[in-house]
Amino acid sequence: MLDIYSIHNDFIDVHIKRKGAELCSVKNKSQTEFIWQAGPIWERHAPNLFPIVGSLLDHEYTYQSKRYGLSHHGFARNLDFEVLHQSEHSICFVLQQNQDTLLSFPFNFTLLITYTLNKNSLEQKFRVINNDTKVMPFSFGGHPAFNIHSIDDYDIQFECEEDIKANTLEGPYIKETLIDVIQGNKIPLDKNIFNQDALIFQDLKSNWVKLAHKSSTHEVKLTITDFPHLGIWSKPGAPFVCIEPWQGMADYVSHNKDILQKKGILTLERNDEVTKSFTMEFNS
Repeated sequence: MLDIYSIHNDFIDVHIKRKGAELCSVKNKSQTEFIWQAGPIWERHAPNLFPIVGSLLDHEYTYQSKRYGLSHHGFARNLDFEVLHQSEHSICFVLQQNQDTLLSFPFNFTLLITYTLNKNSLEQKFRVINNDTKVMPFSFGGHPAFNIHSIDDYDIQFECEEDIKANTLEGPYIKETLIDVIQGNKIPLDKNIFNQDALIFQDLKSNWVKLAHKSSTHEVKLTITDFPHLGIWSKPGAPFVCIEPWQGMADYVSHNKDILQKKGILTLERNDEVTKSFTMEFNS
């Protein structure tokens, strides 16, 4: 069984790890690497978040009066997926419950993550199926980290002018207070922008968001129409920026731990399923 799989076309070459079905490399034909290559600053590239996004209060939740423990961003990013099918331009990974996942997430599920190339774009599709007899609460999302040189050379750009403010975090949990960071349709990046950790947006009007170099054509554009929440994050001084389309988000500091009352949580009835995708377009 391979640890890393590849797909490619005439524009870009893509590598994905079996562990976590994690995107780990996107290079164009001039060998520009767009994805953060992991390292001491942050050991991941683009983890997939399931069955939660962010952190639960005290890393636990209740379901039908029972208490369960679940770690930050869930377990999928740390587990080996199986390859369901692969072609030159596309690959589909699948994960299902096991004895360990049932201890923290007592549901039978199927999670499929499919990567598909189209010219200089890569679509990432999530499909979640409830194979259980009871209602399944969950969330999921992407967390890709994109290489930069100096953060001062980049902006975050939105399709539309946005008048919403960003949630920030208190520890790993979402605060009720909001901060104003969008200027028209841009967030000018600088070394202090992530001093309060991630910037979290709810219900943006924009269908896409870009990480764009201020004085060149280098950019990554994410189409996020399917995702109601967006995280933008980096570690201070790190040479990457994460743009994170989410179905769901971390607990508010005031949450009561009931997962069915958690903001952003999705639910599926028996045998129901949901499919959502985002697309990354790479230009240099």
